Amino acid sequence: MCGNHELYKKKDFPHALGMAILVGACLASTITYWLYDKWLTWAILIGSAAFDGILYMLVKDVIVCYGCEAHYRGVTATAEHKPFELTIHERYRQEKIRRAQLH
Repeated sequence: MCGNHELYKKKDFPHALGMAILVGACLASTITYWLYDKWLTWAILIGSAAFDGILYMLVKDVIVCYGCEAHYRGVTATAEHKPFELTIHERYRQEKIRRAQLH
């Protein structure tokens, strides 16, 4: 969209849903542990980890632009599309702040 060639890949999965699954599994396992049901506690923890792994394998990647944060779905990730790099992101974030201060 913006003509920037610095892109990164990430899983196209809502982080809020992932956190909800994690928090739900932790709460459920805490309750079953409190009720002295260790087998159900382990089943919940291992089941949620297995579910997370299956979701990770099924969810496709999305390519994201560092500059404008546009998401490109349906594009095949290549070797040049690396995972998110904080230093590159910070450079673009600082650049946006400087541009905002100039206006």
